Order: sequence, then structure tokens, then C-alpha cells
Amino acid sequence: MKLNCFGRSSERSMELSSDEMQAVRDSWKRAKEREIGKHILQALIERKPQFKDYFGIHVDEKSDDVFSCREFQLQSHRIQNFLDTAVSSLGFCPIGNIHQMAYRIGQIHFYRGVNFGADNWLTFKKVTVESVTNDCGSSGSSVIDLKSVPSIFPSNSSTVVIIGWEKFMSSVIREMKRGFLDEARRNCHDEETRF
Repeated sequence: MKLNCFGRSSERSMELSSDEMQAVRDSWKRAKEREIGKHILQALIERKPQFKDYFGIHVDEKSDDVFSCREFQLQSHRIQNFLDTAVSSLGFCPIGNIHQMAYRIGQIHFYRGVNFGADNWLTFKKVTVESVTNDCGSSGSSVIDLKSVPSIFPSNSSTVVIIGWEKFMSSVIREMKRGFLDEARRNCHDEETRF
């Protein structure tokens, strides 16, 4: 068993405490009232314009308004609905159910040809955490990487929210990546056995 400097296994240190789960659920309630899916997708596109292509968002040359086109609206709703389902399940269903849902979305990404590099997954995580925790007093420009630090900070609300979202999004993205990779391997194997 691999131990980190805090004496816990690395996977166990990524489990959400009950305070962190509650903080994630509470912050999500506020975020979804702001139509957070649109904010997340807009921030993704502003940071990395190639996200328009990944999500199939195309506008004609006459209209530059990416953020009002039908594809943008559809994809922002998909992001928000997925997060809403996952967060609503948090603490009420086994975390494995949320992981299965994320894994399935990773498989779907494979079939839709959405092959994100590690930098894009990190951007998605960072944008989501920043967008959702925006109103909890965080500027989003943390000096330390909170996902690697167990809850040793004082339990003020903004710290618990940020750490909770970091852990939550890390586990969701890990499962999405695993689903994509497993599906790619399975299909590669299927191709090899056809000949």
C-alpha cells in the first residue's frame, strides 16, 4: 500500500468527507441558479477555442455569437445536467454510481470522437471548480494545488467547498478518462480480431 506524507493511501485521501459533500451540494444549488453550464462552457471556449470543435459548436461567418447558437445551448445544458445528476446523487447513492455514470460518458466521448488530451481535462476541471466556487469567496487563483492536500486547513466554508470540488471533479474526470480508454482498447482489440 502506497502511503503519502499524511499517512493515508492516495485514493482514500481523495474521498470526500461528509462536510465536503455537503459543501459541494450547497455550492451547486447556488451555481445551478446561475445557469452554470453556460459559464463553464463559455470559460472553456475562451481559454481554449478548440473546445468549440470538440463540442460541435459552429457558427456561420455572419454571426460571431457562439454563446447564443443552438449547439452552445445544447452542450451547456448537457454539462449542467450531468453535474446536477452527479452532485444530487452525492451522499445519497454510493459514489460508485456516480463513477459509473462518468465512465459511461467517457465511453460516449470515444464514440463521438472527443479525444481530450491531459491539458484539456485539466482545463475542464479547473474551469468547473472555478466557475462553481466563484461565489464562495475564492478568486480561483490558488497558490497550492488543493487536490493533493487533505483537509488540514481550517474548516472555513470556501476552503471546504474548493477542496470538495477539487476531489469530486478529480474522481469524475478520472472515471471519464478510464471509460474512454477502456472503450478505445476494446475497439482496438475488436479491430485486431477481425482479420
